[in-house]
Amino acid sequence: MDFSKASVYLVTDEKQRLYFTGFHSTAGHVILTQDKTRFVVDSRYFYAASKKLAKKGIEVFCGSDFSVLGSVLEQTGAKALGVDFSLTTVKQLEGYKALGVELIDASSEYQKAMSVKTDEEIAYIQKACAIAEKSFKQVISCVKEGISERELATELEYRFKMNGASGCSFDTIVAFGANSAVPHHETGDKRLKAGMPVLMDFGCVYKGYCSDITRTFYFGTPTKQFVSAYNSVLTAHEVAYDNARAGMTGKEIDGLARQSLEADGLGKFFTHSLGHGIGVNVHEAPWVSPKGDGKVENGMVFSIEPGVYLNGKFGIRIEDSVLMCEGKPKTFMKTPKYLQIVKNGKLKRYTGIGK
Repeated sequence: MDFSKASVYLVTDEKQRLYFTGFHSTAGHVILTQDKTRFVVDSRYFYAASKKLAKKGIEVFCGSDFSVLGSVLEQTGAKALGVDFSLTTVKQLEGYKALGVELIDASSEYQKAMSVKTDEEIAYIQKACAIAEKSFKQVISCVKEGISERELATELEYRFKMNGASGCSFDTIVAFGANSAVPHHETGDKRLKAGMPVLMDFGCVYKGYCSDITRTFYFGTPTKQFVSAYNSVLTAHEVAYDNARAGMTGKEIDGLARQSLEADGLGKFFTHSLGHGIGVNVHEAPWVSPKGDGKVENGMVFSIEPGVYLNGKFGIRIEDSVLMCEGKPKTFMKTPKYLQIVKNGKLKRYTGIGK
């Protein structure tokens, strides 16, 4: 944090509290100064937090108001308080004004601090990715004619917890057939039939850190149009992955995949950003998008997820969570990205040209 802008920062967001303390709670606030981190939380969490955070040197206070913050502001003589305006409600803002100090928008400071991961954070994300992939492999045996999107999603989410995750990074997306052409399809009751593509976008949480992965495969023999589009999306993914470098902007990395799809005449069907940062939030800085002006640096974790969506027909998205490491991306994922079909409850590489 840049303490030259404000000598005291206030953290109220649940995910940001987790980031700065390593302790999960549904209430409380964190006070950051250059020499100390203070965590104020109610009696439900006080004793557990005190025990866990003592070794980190974080001072824990029991309470629910801003009395501790007021004391810190007075003791430090702070004239300004850093607050994340992007996560502040009007009601909260009115409460902060009563503190009698200038309020500074510190949203960029929080994003910057959280975007570069420590070794511990990277290990947690890697584990979350491993759990997600293990769970995905386990549910392929469930991909049979007649299963619904919701049932398959439930099977996957059950395995997340059985394999050590605390929950989902986001609502699991399972899309069959034409539903896959909706990038953020709401998983429903559509049942699987032969001749349908299957798009699964999923992730889980391990020790507060997220994973995010999408795989698209086919139930039956794919059409030539699907095979051609799939190969274009895969090429776009590989182009972005192979050519992204530390120091490039999110816009530049996004452009690598976008230009590849445009060369195949599919650019207009790529309707979302190439990627986003991943950490305690499944969507955070850096933003790998046409508007992503920030640079992607070593230690940042983000997704690479080009897609093509043909309304009423099918959609294809191929997504990995990756780490910018030693100047270039390194994927956390081990499951194949080449086109696969389900046969006898197993995924098998498809080598044909489609029907």
